[in-house]
Amino acid sequence: MLPWLKAQEDAQATIFDANDWLYQTWAYEKHDVGATPGMGGDMAKALGAIRARTLILTGTKDLLNPEYEPAEAAKHIAGAELVTIRPGSVTGHASAGGVFPADIEFLNREIGRFLGVASGGK
Repeated sequence: MLPWLKAQEDAQATIFDANDWLYQTWAYEKHDVGATPGMGGDMAKALGAIRARTLILTGTKDLLNPEYEPAEAAKHIAGAELVTIRPGSVTGHASAGGVFPADIEFLNREIGRFLGVASGGK
């Protein structure tokens, strides 16, 4: 086992409930924006109905949320901004989890920039 992964496992062993993963998995499987009332099961239509400014952050090599999925979603949301978390890194799913200081710095900078733009720089 990779030393980093082992350290993460050991740190979580006393506080983690495996049922949490089960429920997260079920949520992933059941989530479907196309099921929004009035969308008739059409994901593109549901995403196209979003009028809020939208920032989509994606990790690289994320096996749970492959890069093509947020890229496809961004195509349907008018004005959506798609940003890859630390392009060239391979932190995958953990990139948005606050594990790696460089990812945290990147996220804080990008989200802060987006919120500054979204709020008119106030």
